[in-house]
Amino acid sequence: MTAPTFTPGPWRRVGHRTIAAGTGLDAVTVCEVFSGGVGLDQADANEALIEAAPELHSAAAEVFAWIDCGFLTVGVLADDSPARVAACGRAIDALAAALLKSSKGGS
Repeated sequence: MTAPTFTPGPWRRVGHRTIAAGTGLDAVTVCEVFSGGVGLDQADANEALIEAAPELHSAAAEVFAWIDCGFLTVGVLADDSPARVAACGRAIDALAAALLKSSKGGS
């Protein structure tokens, strides 16, 4: 995995639907969340998810690294069931794809 190039966390809510990183003169606005069309509850949930993004990325990268180095294995999680092995493989692939997407900054 390549190192992420997004603004380092932690990110926090600093105003009406504004997410920022850093403090004082080093503060930078990461994004603003708008509620138009989705409603206040969904906008609040989007804001919470965005605020947690750096921690979610870090946790996902750590789990992926443990899997990738063989410390956590599909076999242990999936037993002998081919369906479970396949499901774990899909989950690992999805995790790898999400991490790659977040490090590239695009889709």
